[in-house]
Amino acid sequence: MPIKAVTLDAYGTLLRNESLMLIPQRIVADHRLSVPVEDVWHAWAALYFEATQATPFRTLRAIESANIARLLHSLGIRASADPYVDLFFEVTTRVEPYPEALAVLDALADIPAAIVSNADHEHVAAWPMVWPVQFVLISEAAQAYKPDPLLFRRAVERLGVAPHEVLHVGDSDVDDVSGAKAAGLQVAWVNRDGRRRRPDVPAPDFEIADLTGLLPLLR
Repeated sequence: MPIKAVTLDAYGTLLRNESLMLIPQRIVADHRLSVPVEDVWHAWAALYFEATQATPFRTLRAIESANIARLLHSLGIRASADPYVDLFFEVTTRVEPYPEALAVLDALADIPAAIVSNADHEHVAAWPMVWPVQFVLISEAAQAYKPDPLLFRRAVERLGVAPHEVLHVGDSDVDDVSGAKAAGLQVAWVNRDGRRRRPDVPAPDFEIADLTGLLPLLR
């Protein structure tokens, strides 16, 4: 099917930042826990998915303030969540583009492009560049988080094309592949580190190692 427009995820696709694993690592170190860092990470990730798919909508700052407090309580820690919430936003606002990102977007030429990201307005305000795209649609503006198809549908409406004419490009098998496929888009999964796709995630239309693999798909 011909591709008439492209949507792209931000974090892990266009932007890179220090690993969010830093937050559970810091919690374990600060409180001298015997719990493996990976267990703390998985517990935190489960809280994130639950909260972002619940109603009513809350910003990431509100979600992480509640989630990290719950996480600390579950670990038997009586301490403020604020330092770890601040660390989360420090990590997610201290970003830089992947080396190929701007060149690939410039090479899209006449193909309309947009960014679709789970982010608060304060994240976008911290991005160190203006992207050459028609618009940036974030969860706080749409009042929904990927993988909810609503975020993708809003982007498709603004692009003025049919869902199957849009190629979504993203690095998360759940947020990007599952979410975009549920909204009827084609999907290119950016798999930079050779991860295995979760068994309950549908197959993407394409799999690419980085954004340079996008351009041949559009010819």
